[in-house]
Parts: sequence; C-alpha cells; structure tokens
Amino acid sequence: MLGTLFNSVAVAIGASLGLVLRRRVPEKLRTAVFSAIGLFTLYIGADMMGSLTRPIAAFIALVLGAGLGHVVGLDQKIRKAADRLGQGEGAAMVQSTLLFCVGAMTLVGCMQDGLRGDPSILLAKGTMDLFSSLFMAATMGRGVLLSALSVLVLQGTLTLLFSMMGSGIPESLIHELTGLGGILLLALGLDLLNIRTFSLIDLTWSLPLLPLVLWILDVTGFPA
Repeated sequence: MLGTLFNSVAVAIGASLGLVLRRRVPEKLRTAVFSAIGLFTLYIGADMMGSLTRPIAAFIALVLGAGLGHVVGLDQKIRKAADRLGQGEGAAMVQSTLLFCVGAMTLVGCMQDGLRGDPSILLAKGTMDLFSSLFMAATMGRGVLLSALSVLVLQGTLTLLFSMMGSGIPESLIHELTGLGGILLLALGLDLLNIRTFSLIDLTWSLPLLPLVLWILDVTGFPA
C-alpha cells in the first residue's frame, strides 16, 4: 500500500500548490512538463517489456483485448461521460480521478505492488501525478484536490485485490503480466506525447485475458 499512499499524498500536495498558483502557470511550461512525463513513461514501459518470455501470447491477448474492449466500449463511454460533466468542482474531481486512476499505469502499478510488493511503478506514477495535479488544479480548481481521496480508495482496493491473489499466481505468469503491462505503458507514453492516441482503457482487457491465452497455448502445444 506504500505506492498508493504516496500517490494520494502526491496528488494532494500537487493540487494544493496548483490552487496557490492558480492561472499563473504558463502553457508552454505545462506542455514541457507533460512531454517529460510521457518520455519517462516510455522508459518504464520499455524496461518492463524485458520480462516477456512468450511474446506471441502477449500479442494474442492484446488483439483479443482490443476486440473485447471495442465491443464493451468502456473507454468511449467514460470519455463521453467526462465531456458531459461541464464545469465545476464535481467535474474537476471526476475528470482528474479518471486521469489518475483509470489507465494502464494504475493497473500495472497496483498489480506490481500487490503481487510482488514492488511499489516502484506507483511511486513513479505518484511523482508524475504530483505535477499533473498541480497544473490541473491551477486551471480547474478544488475538485482536483478532492480526487486525492479517490486515488487512495480506488488504487488501495485494486492493490489489495492483487495482494489477495498473489499466493495463487505463478512467478512465470507475473513476469508475463509485467511485460504486457510494459507494452500498455508504452502506449500511454505515446499518448501523453501526442504521437498516437490509444483506447487505453479498452486495451487493459488484455491483462485478465493473458492467463487464459497462456493456458490455451499450453493445452494445444502451440510454441509461444
């Protein structure tokens, strides 16, 4: 839970600083900071991809996850819901919660912390969210500060669920999940850099599908 605690405190600190600065943050500085965040996300993703030993399984899980995500349409539904919120503290809280809690880095970070006791991804995410919350609060108001509680509750619950599953998950599967999570983080980094936009929420379906894909490949004897 260390990663989640750090993340929620970082959002609270960043948002508080943003409220003090308000609209005195230049647009060019905001763009530069988000570019740095995107580059660092690419690094984390590339580093995690080294855990993959069965890339064909990860590829199949990504394809199936993308298809399932498209059918369910959760990414698009969340984006439309955020667009309908309009202005105000409630809108700011929900929109910032979506940024901080719904995405590949949250899921992968909680998975790492819960399964392996490794909070490094959430520590990195918390540092990134500190800067993001600063710039968001400077323009959107106190609702961003309230999202710190959402981070604590949502990420804490997810980490706890992964922790409860930990003893029943083989080390080999953890490595494959970590590698696939790295691919999702690469997509997030490209998104943050405005190079390519992905339906990241839809792609995260590939993580729960990966164990099933690995089992099918093992049963059929497919060399992956």
